[in-house]
Amino acid sequence: MKEDTYINIGKSLHVFNEIELFISLIIVHYIEPKDKKFFLDYILNPAVVSFGAKIKILINLDIFNNNQIKKIRDLSTNRNVFAHSNRTESAEIEEVDSRHINLLISDVIFKTKSDGRLVKMSYPSFAKEHVQLQNEVIDFISDYIIKHQIDTQYNHISNLLLFKK
Repeated sequence: MKEDTYINIGKSLHVFNEIELFISLIIVHYIEPKDKKFFLDYILNPAVVSFGAKIKILINLDIFNNNQIKKIRDLSTNRNVFAHSNRTESAEIEEVDSRHINLLISDVIFKTKSDGRLVKMSYPSFAKEHVQLQNEVIDFISDYIIKHQIDTQYNHISNLLLFKK
């Protein structure tokens, strides 16, 4: 259990960081600042501009549709689940009759809904849904970059596509 947790967390965070970089490159392309490298490295640096702020920039530049923006936001939520929630085993007792019970053990992780409530999810289901969502986001971001011939500098969009399962 722990080994695949480490792999999932590490890969999720790494792919998310790559996606954030390509989103920053899309913003740079659209804005066309005089010094693109400075703008990317210092103005859009994740330590300066949050991912949420970058999503707001994308919305206001009308770069992606509402469904795509929702998927990017959901990916950000999943990233936070991986980064801040513990995978654990959950035990529940199911009474069969007055003399018998079933002990149900499940592999779970807690995800925060938009209203702030925690929801217990099956970890394997969460991980599978996350990979599917991640692949969808990679597809439409890479399609946008290729279609608009965005200069990704030394960051090759083909590398992002390698993260798809």
